[in-house]
Amino acid sequence: MESGLSKLELTHNEIVYLPRGMFSSLCSLRHLDLRNNSLVDIKNSTFAGLDLEHLDLTLNALKTLRIEALDELGRQLRLRLFLRDNPFVCNCDIEDLVSWLNRSQQVADVEKLACVFPRHLQNTSLMDLAGAELGCHSSRHSKNTLQTSYVFLGVVLGIIGTVFLFVLYLNRKGIKTWVNSTRDACRNFMEEYRYRYEIDSDPRVTQVSTLDI
Repeated sequence: MESGLSKLELTHNEIVYLPRGMFSSLCSLRHLDLRNNSLVDIKNSTFAGLDLEHLDLTLNALKTLRIEALDELGRQLRLRLFLRDNPFVCNCDIEDLVSWLNRSQQVADVEKLACVFPRHLQNTSLMDLAGAELGCHSSRHSKNTLQTSYVFLGVVLGIIGTVFLFVLYLNRKGIKTWVNSTRDACRNFMEEYRYRYEIDSDPRVTQVSTLDI
């Protein structure tokens, strides 16, 4: 490819992936047509170093665009971007794209962008999506609440543990006495058990018992 190339058409090539910096040597490139491919993602440095005026990504397999890629496209001030006829999945992952679309003036066909999945949002314009419809805020709120609960539980358990150790410290003499008493009781029990065992195993005692009978 010539470095002075200003227009490049790569349509109908079943392209799935564009490596980072793929077009970095084409400093004069202004018009890039990637229609009718199978692109599933755009990396954040795919178009680095370019000053595009026209980028056509229609009829690909894009489910959303990441915030890093959107930021890079946003820095190309003269860019007109085309995104229609992609199978956008309208879940929490698309929030960044929806937010960017509402701020940016670069997408020429923004009114034609619609959800393909899930079914209950099918054909809903991306510009009409709200966080409540996606259920993202409630799930994040639940997650934050759960994290807060875990933190609170950890603090409570920490306090209980500290109090328990403090009580043990205050009663260390009593605990020591209890340990010694328990040890002495166990020792007495074992000595009594050994004494009984020795008596039972002494044949002389057995003979005396037999004679008595």
